[in-house]
Amino acid sequence: MYRNTDNWILHADVYGTADGFDVFVEMPGVQREDIELEVTPLVVKVWGVRKMPSQGATALAIEIQTGRFQREIHLPYRVDTTSVSAELKSGVLYIRLVRQKSVKVVVPVQSEGNKNI
Repeated sequence: MYRNTDNWILHADVYGTADGFDVFVEMPGVQREDIELEVTPLVVKVWGVRKMPSQGATALAIEIQTGRFQREIHLPYRVDTTSVSAELKSGVLYIRLVRQKSVKVVVPVQSEGNKNI
């Protein structure tokens, strides 16, 4: 069975925790050095490449998807981008995200006769 395996889709699970999110991205056969991770306050982006497991041999059947991949995971709450940790273990990328603390802002309210324009 032969098929085009470029641009395959990563499967991911996202769990809400008391203080943030745990993200698990399935990527068996991908090496740590072939993974890129970018986190913004509302989006986790993972991309990279899974290489052919056997170099220089003639393929007789190809069912394991290889090639480039990219996945964006949109988060329901902002996260602190300075507190991100990631670990690749047993073919699963584990990303730990901490929710961003709310910032209290006091805004003075002007009355109609007291406008400062």
